[in-house]
This record gives sequence, structure tokens and C-alpha cells, in this order.
Amino acid sequence: MSQPPSPTAEAPAEQIEPWKATPVSPAFPAQRINSVIDLWLGEQVRHRRKALGRPLQQVAQGCGISVSLLSQIERGLRSISLRTLEALSNELQLPLETLIRNTQHDQNEGASERAVVRAGKHQRIDLGDKGIHKEKLTPPGSTGGVELYRAVIEPGGSTGDALFFTHKGEQVGYVVEGQLELFIQDHLYRLRGGDSFCYDGVTPRRWRNPGPSVTTVLWAISRALK
Repeated sequence: MSQPPSPTAEAPAEQIEPWKATPVSPAFPAQRINSVIDLWLGEQVRHRRKALGRPLQQVAQGCGISVSLLSQIERGLRSISLRTLEALSNELQLPLETLIRNTQHDQNEGASERAVVRAGKHQRIDLGDKGIHKEKLTPPGSTGGVELYRAVIEPGGSTGDALFFTHKGEQVGYVVEGQLELFIQDHLYRLRGGDSFCYDGVTPRRWRNPGPSVTTVLWAISRALK
């Protein structure tokens, strides 16, 4: 008897076999996201720009950068240099410390506390426009080999219609509660609480919460050995 491939998929009302993925056609070419920090910073910039009612062209011109670069920054596809970050801070009238809050742990923490992160003190990465809220659970004393995240996805929340990929290294997830539609390349997996999944970071994917309630997912992300 053949064994179900990973990840497992839920069998919803349309009677899809539990372990079979549904073939789908990618809507857009895959885009590379450098890091969740870039994604978070870009979200803050986009949210502030839209709140001020300012078009991309105007803000880009005020910062002395191209419209293409600003668009990539807002989508988390490019890292922001300190010079550009300061220019955006001034142009959008947003304090620099507000833009970069939660992007790093307090470097003044004692060595003993770097092995532990207390409840309510985890770094938060809020992607409000996407309906996604992440917490980095990895203590600052970690060597960086593995990072642990908790994602809370609101009903309808998603990474968008475009596939994306990050860095090489295995990523393993566990759906704590709710529903998750996971698109890996040209296949769709329907997951629910108790299901787990894995893929390489360079594999194009996207995901969304199709359900009526919040979905919570734990992600363990490893870095490839050089």
C-alpha cells in the first residue's frame, strides 16, 4: 500500500482524498522575500504611505529613490539601507524608532535572560493589510540554526496571490487550530488543526486562511549549512 506524501491534506466537502494534493496553476511568478523583517518593514512603510494618501511616485521622488525600488521595499522583496530608511522616516513623518521597533531584541539583556523570552515579550511582526500576525519565539541567545515562529492568520488572511520563496533550508509547520490552504508550487493542500507540513525555503509557495475563524500555525525554520 502506498504511503501518503507530506504534507497531508484535509478531505473537505468536495470529497478530495485526504492525502492527495489538488493541482493548481500558479497565478504569478514566484517572488523572493529576503526575510520576515524586510516584509514587516515594508508593510509599515506601505501602511503609512496609504494612510497619508500619497502615491508611490511622490514618496519615491521625495526619498531620491526609484518607484520600482520603493514598490519592492513595500512588498518585502528588497532590504532597506539605513540611508533609505532615514529618508522614508522623514518623508512619511514617521519616527525611525517606530519603523524599526520589534526588529531586534534588547541588546542590554543579561546573558541569563538571552536564553529565555518571557510571555508577552516576543518580537511581533504585524502584517495588518494581509491579516497576518507573527511572533518570533526564538530566544535571542539562539545560535540561529533554527528559528521558531507562531503565526495567527485572520479569516481571509493570506500572503497574497503571488508565490514567494525565501532562503535554502527546511521549513516545518504545524497547524494548531483553524484551516490553512497551502499552495506549494502547482499543488494545493487543504490543512486543518493537527496537520503538519514541510518544504524547502526555496520552494515557491503561498498560503491563506479560507475558514471563518482564526488559524494558528507554528513554523520551525532552519538555515542551510554552508
